[in-house]
Amino acid sequence: MIKNTSNSYGLIAKTFHWIIAPMIIGMLAVGFIMTAMEPAPTKFFIYGLHKSTGIVILGLVFLRLIWRIYNPSPELPRELTSWHRRIGKLSPIVLYSLLFLMPISGYILSEAGGYPISIYGLFTVPNFMEKNSEISKLASTIHEYGAFVFIGILVLHLSAALYHHFVLKNSVLQRMLPSWFAGSSRRQ
Repeated sequence: MIKNTSNSYGLIAKTFHWIIAPMIIGMLAVGFIMTAMEPAPTKFFIYGLHKSTGIVILGLVFLRLIWRIYNPSPELPRELTSWHRRIGKLSPIVLYSLLFLMPISGYILSEAGGYPISIYGLFTVPNFMEKNSEISKLASTIHEYGAFVFIGILVLHLSAALYHHFVLKNSVLQRMLPSWFAGSSRRQ
C-alpha cells in the first residue's frame, strides 16, 4: 500500500524514512570526521559532498513533510498511557525541527562564510545572503551543537522504538519497517 493506514505507514512514508535515516547518520559521522581532519584537498572534497548531501536531505525532508501533512500518520496503539501519547505527538515535531535546522544552519554557515554550495559539481545553490562572519559563526555554533542534540534525539528515537517492540510488545516499530523485513510476525 502506498498511503498510510490507521495501523501502518505506507510505502512512501517508509521509503522517505529509510532513505533519510541512513543519510542523517552518515552526515553526522562524516561531519565529525571531516572537522577533525587536517586541511587538505580530501578534506575540502568531503566538505563539498557534505554540503551537497545536506541540501539533498533538506529537499527530501521538505517533500516528506508535505507527504505527512496530506497523509496522516497511523494511530498510536490504544493501550499507551497519556504520557506515551504526548511524547509520541512531540517526537515528530522535535525530529522535523532538527531535520530542517541542520541543513539550514549548514547552508547559512557556508553562504555567510563566503563559501558557495555546489551540488555535486552540477550546479551552485543560489546565495541569498551577503558574506557575514558573525552570522556564519552563529550558524556554525548552531550546526555544531545541533549535531550533538540530534545524536541524542536519534538515540532516544531508536531506544523508544526498541522499547515499544521488546518491552511494550506493540506495533509501533513494525509499522515503520519495510514489509519484507517485518515479515509475517507483524502485530496490529
